[in-house]
Amino acid sequence: MRFGILRDISNTSDYYVNACEELSVDYTLIDIMSHDWIEKIRSSECDGFLVAPNCTKDIWKCMYQERLYYINIVMGYPIYPSYNELFLYESKRNMAYWLQINNIPTAKTWVFYNKKEAIDFIYGFDKFPLVFKPNIGSSSLGIKFIKSKGEALGLIKRVFTKWRFYNRGYTKWYKTRFKVSYPIMDDKQYNNLLFQEKIDVKYEWRGVKIGESYFAHKKLAGNNGLHSGSGISNYDSPPIEVMEFIKYVCDVGKFRSMDVDFFEDVNGNFYVNELQAIFGSKIKPYQMCVDGKPGRYQYIDGNWVFEEGMFNQNNSFNLRVKDFIDMLMDE
Repeated sequence: MRFGILRDISNTSDYYVNACEELSVDYTLIDIMSHDWIEKIRSSECDGFLVAPNCTKDIWKCMYQERLYYINIVMGYPIYPSYNELFLYESKRNMAYWLQINNIPTAKTWVFYNKKEAIDFIYGFDKFPLVFKPNIGSSSLGIKFIKSKGEALGLIKRVFTKWRFYNRGYTKWYKTRFKVSYPIMDDKQYNNLLFQEKIDVKYEWRGVKIGESYFAHKKLAGNNGLHSGSGISNYDSPPIEVMEFIKYVCDVGKFRSMDVDFFEDVNGNFYVNELQAIFGSKIKPYQMCVDGKPGRYQYIDGNWVFEEGMFNQNNSFNLRVKDFIDMLMDE
């Protein structure tokens, strides 16, 4: 069995390389950004393709959606994660539509492509603060808490075109680990907005499913009050109802590689906050502990069975490659 590893300008695909070498799986590196990517795919003689998209900019997200459509849907090659999982990846609009259509609890969300409709909404809205989220951006990048109608209207005027030609757009600011921020000038957001109600969050959970392995831990709030991107976690034993919620969401989507980040409010209700097909294990070399022991849960014959061990090494990419092998062997 030979896998193609799609490589872009990031180094995320290196985790797939490490996994294939550790698991003694043959692989071929393919530059998905090259002009002759179609011929490279056709001539690769691969059984399937491993994907870890760099979707930090809208244009790269579009490139992946276009090219993976032709690789998987038109040409019929298996990819991992699946096209449907990656379609939701780093797109808050797509995720919001999917959650609403499938009646999965999430914070109430409004997406606007019409300036007048957005303005009318704000004039009739009075439950501030309101959360603005850019379509693309991990680790809370670009999120704003809108505290008044005036602030919201100013954002709308900045994002939507006026005079039929002028648009400042919304600029996201990236904060480095040295606490210095800089503007991302080549990836502004234009002519669309996503607003979301603010949830009174007690906890945020990171739920993970890869293949038949399940994991969960708490994401703690940072100094800015946000859980996402804080780099602080708690690894106490997760309640079974947390595991059940992760399984429920992944069963609905038939997901095999998915991070389900969700809020727990003060009343114990769960609300999905993020769905990300590619995610890491960078805080600890594990994603869950039960009674202080790292490991995973599996759902076997209607019961949650804990297995002690280290399953998230190499940023969990070994587990992904193993699952892809199992999927192709079962076909």
